Amino acid sequence: MLFATHLVLSQVRREEIAKSATLQQNALKTFRELLRAKGSTFQVRDGQLLAGAYPLNGANELPDKLSEITGVPHATIFLGDTRVATNILLENGRRALGTRLTGPAYDAVFRKGIPFRGEALILGRSYFTAYDPIRDPRGKIIGALFVGSGKDDNLAAYNRLSLRVHAISGMLTCVLVVCVFLLLSERKRSEDAVQKQLQFLQVVIDAIPTPVFYKNAQGKFLGFNRSYEAMRGLSRELMLGKTVHDLWHKNQADHYRQKDQELLEQSGVQSYESSVRYPDGTQRDTVINKAVFRGQDGAIGGVVGVIFDITERKAAEEEARDAYRRIADILEFLPDATFVVDREGKVIAWNRAIEIMTEVPKGEILGKGDYAYAIPFYGESRSFLIDLLDEGLELPTSSYPGITRNGKTLCAEKKVLLHGREERYLWNVAAPLYDRQGNQVGGIQTLRDMTELRRAEQERSTLEAQLHNSSMMESLMVQLGHDLKTPLTPLFAMLPLVKRKVADPSLERMLDICQCCVSQIQGLTDKALDLVRLSSKAVATELAPVRLFSIAEQSINGCEALFSKRGIGCFNGIDPSLTVQGAEAQLLLLFDNLLSNAARFAAENGVVRITALPKDGTVLVSVQDDGIGLEPGHQMLIFDEFFKADAARHDPGTQGLGLAISKSIALNHLGKIWAESPGRNQGTTIFFTLQPTEAA
Repeated sequence: MLFATHLVLSQVRREEIAKSATLQQNALKTFRELLRAKGSTFQVRDGQLLAGAYPLNGANELPDKLSEITGVPHATIFLGDTRVATNILLENGRRALGTRLTGPAYDAVFRKGIPFRGEALILGRSYFTAYDPIRDPRGKIIGALFVGSGKDDNLAAYNRLSLRVHAISGMLTCVLVVCVFLLLSERKRSEDAVQKQLQFLQVVIDAIPTPVFYKNAQGKFLGFNRSYEAMRGLSRELMLGKTVHDLWHKNQADHYRQKDQELLEQSGVQSYESSVRYPDGTQRDTVINKAVFRGQDGAIGGVVGVIFDITERKAAEEEARDAYRRIADILEFLPDATFVVDREGKVIAWNRAIEIMTEVPKGEILGKGDYAYAIPFYGESRSFLIDLLDEGLELPTSSYPGITRNGKTLCAEKKVLLHGREERYLWNVAAPLYDRQGNQVGGIQTLRDMTELRRAEQERSTLEAQLHNSSMMESLMVQLGHDLKTPLTPLFAMLPLVKRKVADPSLERMLDICQCCVSQIQGLTDKALDLVRLSSKAVATELAPVRLFSIAEQSINGCEALFSKRGIGCFNGIDPSLTVQGAEAQLLLLFDNLLSNAARFAAENGVVRITALPKDGTVLVSVQDDGIGLEPGHQMLIFDEFFKADAARHDPGTQGLGLAISKSIALNHLGKIWAESPGRNQGTTIFFTLQPTEAA
């Protein structure tokens, strides 16, 4: 009868559990559909779990809505192992936000990466549960979904039936009393069987190489294995029935007893580290795992614990930390910008060179994931070369032109907008990092700034092109000058002869205009040839010490006719002993152009002054007139080829090349040239610099 009752109750219980499992499975499917309506992908950003762009932290309306739709009373969204949205309540009536997932469900989801179905303790209460992991687009587990119902609530039908069955059983108690007498005879045999079972249990736990113990709710030891005896250095007889205060010094015993009390109050599983002194005097690091056990009446009977010695593991961890610190010290002084990430993509090393390159101090980046290392280069979180190390990934040649894979190392050059404002060319090298067992534990990437090299290459290409064009232009102008002079020579010879034979004043005037035009063409040809030859880079200008005063005097004498025609006085204020590095012929041409320009634009009966003074490691030379001056904005334009100020546009004696030639001569002398003018009718000063001799 009792056996049949037990079968009925067991069948009801199994049916209720199966019904609950089916309901939970459907509820999980509905839960994912609710989340998919918010966003198709999950990610963690700034400590927030997001479905698409929808924040799930505090989104308690979703568990509530799921319970309303499916009838499953409890649901939770986890960020990592922490509840961020739930309708499970604490004893004070508040939602259990911020509490953590523990036990077999945690092991299944976060350590093994698989769903969990079954009974579990949640905040001290037993539930029938279903957990599924939440993964980001890379497949990394970043949280979990939970649905479930309280074990007591779920088995309500079973409990009601159980009460009825037990009522019937009570009626049968009287009948069973009759059988008690018969059973007493079996008691001794049962006790012997129990004793044998206990002995077998002791043999089993004695075979366990790690210390195991169990004690009652009052903290008295009920048993332990031989490993625990060896760890404590006391015999079984001396420890049975004793408390931790009888076996350990007070501080250690107080700590153990406090942890026991916490476990007895909260139930579940407990794990913590502790340092233990062994009988041989050595201090060992341990991890103590504890759980409560219950009696036949369901009440907590006491605590069972296992002690794991982690001394060697911690020593290995410390050795690994020392090795990491040594590597970090090496990385810190590498000249190339370098950073390292762990297997989770979090930055664990950020050397000084990359701090300088990105202007991001290591204190702001270490420990950050979600592609934070790419933000200084792209202005946003996105994949970097280090994220392409997986050999199964196709290399994105569109993002990294010329990317190559050499073994497990990736190399590529990338143009980026550093700091969002500065375009830089960076050579990138990324490689995976492995532990001693060959498991990939992270990656390392170095970046070298190739900007100056690339710009130098571009400038060299530009200069080579300019040199080629200059050579072609020089050949063209030489040939053009020769071709122009061929017809001009007979014109120069014949026009004066024709003019002497002409008596008509109007024809004579026409001949004068023709001769003036021929002279202008010849002057333009000569000036153009001078400009091309002086601008050519094919032959370097040879500089030698020359006296600047004497060159200026020669030029003044050559321009005497121009000065006298307009009544202009020219004063040479250069120190006769001053010498500079120069090519005498080019400097004479430079002064000729500047003085003829000054004579043309100086005021009637005005003054032109020449000075030269050492300044900032150079010799600063000036040619100043008091004439028409320059319009604002013309100071740089006057050195362009064929540029003429308004007053010169009607002067057929100018070709617009004199100041362009002067600029080329100044550049050939490793100097510069510029103009200054207070404004119209306030004169103009042309400045240029020359290199002093060593004596100067």
